[in-house]
Amino acid sequence: MLQTELKSSLGKEFFSKLKIEPYYQPIVDLTGSAVFGYEALSRFLLDGVPMKPIRVFKMAEGLGILPELDLMCRKLAIEGFSESLKGQLFVNIFPAYLVSEYVGKGHTLAFLQQMKLSPSSVVLELNEAVKVQDMSLLQKAIKYYRDLGFGIAIDDIGTGFNSIHSLLELEGLLDYVKIPRELVDGVSKSKIKYNLIKVLSDVCASIGAKAIYEGLEKEEDLMTIYYDFNAQLVQGFYFSEPIPVQRAKEYSPSVNLPKECDGNCLHGRRLQELKLSPSERFYHFLECVEGLMERYVLLEVEDKRYFVDLWKLKSQLDSRRKNLYYYKELKEVINKERDIFLELHNLPRIRSDATDIRNLFDLVTNSKKDVFLLMEGDRVKVIERYTLLDHFSKRLAKELANVNPLTHLPGNRVIEEKIKRFSSTMDEFWVCYMDLDNFKAFNDAYGFYAGDQMIKKVGFLLESFRKENPDRVFVGHVGGDDFVVLLWNMSLGEAKEKLLKLLKNLQEKLLEFYSPEDRKRGYFVARDREDELREFPIASISAVLLRGSPDPLDISKRSAQLKKKAKSYRGSVLFVEHLNEILTINL
Repeated sequence: MLQTELKSSLGKEFFSKLKIEPYYQPIVDLTGSAVFGYEALSRFLLDGVPMKPIRVFKMAEGLGILPELDLMCRKLAIEGFSESLKGQLFVNIFPAYLVSEYVGKGHTLAFLQQMKLSPSSVVLELNEAVKVQDMSLLQKAIKYYRDLGFGIAIDDIGTGFNSIHSLLELEGLLDYVKIPRELVDGVSKSKIKYNLIKVLSDVCASIGAKAIYEGLEKEEDLMTIYYDFNAQLVQGFYFSEPIPVQRAKEYSPSVNLPKECDGNCLHGRRLQELKLSPSERFYHFLECVEGLMERYVLLEVEDKRYFVDLWKLKSQLDSRRKNLYYYKELKEVINKERDIFLELHNLPRIRSDATDIRNLFDLVTNSKKDVFLLMEGDRVKVIERYTLLDHFSKRLAKELANVNPLTHLPGNRVIEEKIKRFSSTMDEFWVCYMDLDNFKAFNDAYGFYAGDQMIKKVGFLLESFRKENPDRVFVGHVGGDDFVVLLWNMSLGEAKEKLLKLLKNLQEKLLEFYSPEDRKRGYFVARDREDELREFPIASISAVLLRGSPDPLDISKRSAQLKKKAKSYRGSVLFVEHLNEILTINL
């Protein structure tokens, strides 16, 4: 009893002297250049003196009031977030406390209800500091909170007690996995870190959890995880330190990554550049490159630039040759070692936004070079042959997985990616959904083979339309008799005019699939969904034209509503949402 009273007294004294302020570190979505959410952290003043969080938590643990401090920090973080911020709130919680809440306390849920905040806005981030004693109970607790709508993340995987074993035990229960700063910082220069992150990224993808890369401070690390690991969610001082709620409210990330390549960009290594005089002694060049982590350097001597593979330099120049060249002029060594000092203009070049896989494959297979220059405007990077070949295999697998097998047009996933990318990079674009009216009835009357041939024909005509406008039109096959056309860099009037011509062409070509009798009558007879014989118009297409938005689901819902209106008209029509206009297509 005395011990309990003493603990209570010390706890009250501790909290009376402690000031807690919630800070928020933005988690940035690279694909949309926007804030995805915030990790809540706490800053402390004890008797007016700033204290490191780890020290405050250890003091609280020593006083036996760690759960109370943890709860107070969580409560303040939720209050600050609910009043000012949007997105996902990542709240750190010890696994043992999550289990205790599951067993009966439910403080976090009560805080959310008090602040009128949905559990779907909160991600419970399992802290790595404490070992889980009862994994089965933790699994039950996680399932309980996920059913309520909470997201679940595991922090700093691979450090502390959050080992790979935790991933195995929690498979299917995690929404996010945080890749720790210890691995992310310096990944661009460390093969071990690179390979470890690659494994963890692949594991995240296989278990359906999103990876969040923490501790980003350097641009080269950001470029590596963005291009090599297709990173979407990142966090670190490169974007923002933890900041008070008011600054977090005003924060907007600055992301300068070339997204226009739609994930198909080639990513090369930046070259370290050196500029030396031709009369410089060779030993000075060796001193300049000694200790460099980079494999390649770009050496400028007078008006020429040379590509130098430092690994090759070290392997081919034995100690005898180094000693021989040591005091010689750099220009003389370059002239004698042409296979090490390669003139830049002799190397094959590739544009970073090159997407024609056939041309790239021909270039690589026909060249005897092991490296290629990657040109990004005036900047020069380098990319190795094996990287290009890996790129080809991934691109090919992606293309095969995301095309409709009947029309070979891009499918739903690619369509969604295009819409999201256009929303983040363009001020305005247009979306046209179209389908073939009464296609099921046509299938029943003429047979599935004729139906397949009609769908193939539509796919061919749409692809021909795209090729006529390669830089301003994208076409995709949603499935069945539903298709989509994206148009950009054009006014609504021009988009409308192009689509009317396209629909008229489709209508004319599809007449070939009907019998002469049906074409003459202008309709065919088939059974409807109630199994009643009725007349159906031939070669009829319903299309809707919408202004693009960032949400593919929103576009889909709007188009479905408008298509109902369009289908109420006999014959082919184009419904223009922005103008609330119905346009009929007549032959």
